[in-house]
Amino acid sequence: MFSSHHAELQEATIDQIVEEQMELAAAALVEDLVRSGVRPFSNVVDTLLQTYMLRETNVKDICVKLAKVGRIDNTWGGGNRKRQDKCPIKLTRPGL
Repeated sequence: MFSSHHAELQEATIDQIVEEQMELAAAALVEDLVRSGVRPFSNVVDTLLQTYMLRETNVKDICVKLAKVGRIDNTWGGGNRKRQDKCPIKLTRPGL
């Protein structure tokens, strides 16, 4: 009787965990870019996946979100274009 309710609660909890992990990863990425400058997307993915409970698609979402708020440059282009492993990920204004 309550199995669907329990499943909804569990899914909400997983979504919350992923969102929290994405926020932490975004902050860590910005801090890392302040220290190290430009990094290829493949390196960003490797680093964040080792540290946070995320998937590559989450890292892509983080990059899109950071580009939309003006923290990193959109070096991969617009529309449905996907980041390539060699796409540089860099701050829009280094040192911020």
